Amino acid sequence: MKRKRKENTMEDTFRWKRESSGHYILWGEYVVEEKEIMAEVKKIKNKWKVSCGIVNKESLVVNGKPITKFSKKEFKLENVVFKLDKGDIGSCPTDKKPAYKYNYSGRQEISHRLPEGKTIFETDIITEGAPQYRSTVFQIHDGRNKGAPPSWIGVGMDWKIKYKFPKGECKPEKCKKIKTAYLMPGKKYRFKASIDYQKKTKTLSVFYYLNNEMIAKHIDVPLSKKKTDGPYGPSKPYIKIGIYRIGDTGTTSFAYNNLVIKNKKK
Repeated sequence: MKRKRKENTMEDTFRWKRESSGHYILWGEYVVEEKEIMAEVKKIKNKWKVSCGIVNKESLVVNGKPITKFSKKEFKLENVVFKLDKGDIGSCPTDKKPAYKYNYSGRQEISHRLPEGKTIFETDIITEGAPQYRSTVFQIHDGRNKGAPPSWIGVGMDWKIKYKFPKGECKPEKCKKIKTAYLMPGKKYRFKASIDYQKKTKTLSVFYYLNNEMIAKHIDVPLSKKKTDGPYGPSKPYIKIGIYRIGDTGTTSFAYNNLVIKNKKK
């Protein structure tokens, strides 16, 4: 009788190890198809950029300080709050154009270069305020200007978590919801994305967790075969967080606290 293989969960645990005075490394353990792989990983310098522009003086608060002027300079991040009022339109060129059945898109986002190899993105998330037809919460983008990015997660009008990937580019058994989940306003959730970006094959795998439970997976999603233009250079993938919504019904805020990014290149 054949044993049923376990699902590829990429579950992980991390701990700090003292190498010498003032020198620590973060050791992690990945579990992939019942095989344990010990790997040295490290916190990377989390350097973020504002995406497109600043909507108003209250739309982006970084580490407790409002960002009132747009700059292409990178900044370190521990906590960030995004806030949009009803009628606020994003600063990207497409935001003023109709989207689905709505006249405009509301947007305030920041981005971070996605390093090659395995990356863990973790943060506490708290949503507040009015719902919307759809808003993204976390994206992995490759700079394409049409269609869905390689992987994103967001919320709907009822705050149920939505997932999306480019249509026809991932088989149902590889890209699917594992569990129904919500980001209800006023509640704190620990969100994690376990990412594997392979530059050589131009593929991306992402396992999404909420409060340590896997809720979705996108495995071997291909990046765009065409040359794309993103904030970190042609065809270089990146992470985006913040509000990108359509169908607003009022003021909404997303808070990301205790944000950490860890990476193992190979």
